[in-house]
Amino acid sequence: MNRHPIAEPPAADVSSTTSNGEIEALRERVALLEDVIRCLPAGLIVTDEEQRIVACNPLADKIRGVGQRVGQSVAECHPERSRQALDSVYERFRSGPIEKQHPIVIERSNGWQVHYARISREDGSFRGIAWLANDIARLKRLEEQLVHQERIAGIGRMAAKLAHEIKNPLNIMAGALHNIRRDGLDEESAEMLSMVREQLERIRGVVDHLREVTRPLRPEVRPTSLRRLLRDTVKAVGIPVNLSVSESVPEVTVDPELVQRLLVNALDNARRAAGEHGGVTLRARVDTGTDGEWLTLEIEDDGPGFPEAVLDHLFEPFLTTRPDGTGLGLVIMREVCRLHRGELSVENLPDGGARVTARLAAR
Repeated sequence: MNRHPIAEPPAADVSSTTSNGEIEALRERVALLEDVIRCLPAGLIVTDEEQRIVACNPLADKIRGVGQRVGQSVAECHPERSRQALDSVYERFRSGPIEKQHPIVIERSNGWQVHYARISREDGSFRGIAWLANDIARLKRLEEQLVHQERIAGIGRMAAKLAHEIKNPLNIMAGALHNIRRDGLDEESAEMLSMVREQLERIRGVVDHLREVTRPLRPEVRPTSLRRLLRDTVKAVGIPVNLSVSESVPEVTVDPELVQRLLVNALDNARRAAGEHGGVTLRARVDTGTDGEWLTLEIEDDGPGFPEAVLDHLFEPFLTTRPDGTGLGLVIMREVCRLHRGELSVENLPDGGARVTARLAAR
């Protein structure tokens, strides 16, 4: 295997008393150090006290393209206008306190966080500088997800409060409508009264759904028969479902109530999308790999699929493709998956229809 460029040290005199075994052990230690530098999950460039590049691992070469410059001055890698600043950095490290470090630099264009570390000899004297670059793109994605989750939690709290505040006026209006005597009402007034009652019932249904989906989810995992859970869920939904699950599927350790809640939402959405004469399929399998044991649930329908315009925004709260929807069903379904260390994905199928895939830790 070709090693990444590292400056060769000057040849040293080897005492005649040094055994071949000691020399071989030294070579092995050097080779190990080279492999460690090469395999670091961070970019590393090392320069000596004379500003020469003495080591560069592959990731640093990919970031800065200096792999072929090992042995040359680091100044050659910088434009003329920045060399004075480079000299200042070296002087700061050379003469400054040992513990003082250069400020961290974030290279925003490609998501790298860079900082410079002083390399010292055992006596504390300056020996060089280590340039280290860490990929912060994943960290930034996690931060964005955290902000998104906090925003969803805030919206959930607001929705729960709103549902609570609306519930009482709705009950009062519903009671008043019930007490209005139909006697003496003409046909048009009776019809209008029925319309008002229907709309009140519709609002009450939305409020009840909001109260349901904004309840905190607290998983309580326990050993569960997957086949029984699936059969009970399909029976509870009360629609024709093509159920595909292996006879030998093992017992899983999940929160059965939360998984059933996920499935009821997914199957109901699939039924609505497929229409009266459409088909809905539920597949389940358990896979064991190096990262653990995972339960995968796939819910498919043969409806028109999700509109392309909203496919990338389906997990935004209150975004819905149904006139009577709240847009919180998929959000809750994904939350159930994440509480089981998994994830939820949604896609349109090539031949029409859509598939929702839930992946959950099963052990």
